[in-house]
Amino acid sequence: MNYLTKPIFTLVVIAPILISAPAYAKGLTVTTNQGGEISKQHECVQGNTVVTCESLTTGTTAAGETVSRQVLRSNDGSGTDTDITFTGPDGATVDRSRGIIVNR
Repeated sequence: MNYLTKPIFTLVVIAPILISAPAYAKGLTVTTNQGGEISKQHECVQGNTVVTCESLTTGTTAAGETVSRQVLRSNDGSGTDTDITFTGPDGATVDRSRGIIVNR
């Protein structure tokens, strides 16, 4: 496996485990046996009619290379908007957006 793909591979393998953590967990950090680190921070804020949740998952190798995934999700009762930003070890970012409308 290529040296640069190891942090991304580790993030892809560990992220589902971190995502399934209980809702009351604010953050979690896992240290790999090769000296790297993966951390996940999660925070939700509830307003009058809008709930906004932000999560940040970061993977760092022992050499200091970092990759991250940031998710911002807003729900106002009539739909959900999700914005995702991926940042690679070279600093390049990829943005994704998705909206779901709920009809009752």
